[in-house]
Amino acid sequence: MLKNLMARKTQMTRETGASMTEYIIIVALVAIFLIGAVGLFGDKVKGLFGTSTTKLNQVQSKMNSR
Repeated sequence: MLKNLMARKTQMTRETGASMTEYIIIVALVAIFLIGAVGLFGDKVKGLFGTSTTKLNQVQSKMNSR
């Protein structure tokens, strides 16, 4: 009887929660996705920030010239 209870406890302990290996796989997949997204959209985002910076500088120079 005690042996059966110990076996059940061991089995339940093994099946609860995610293991470290699963977390590492998830983190690796997220990193791969982010690297791919930056590769695809990096230049577009850089261009948008460049355009915004240019427009803000134009507005600031107009405000300073008043």
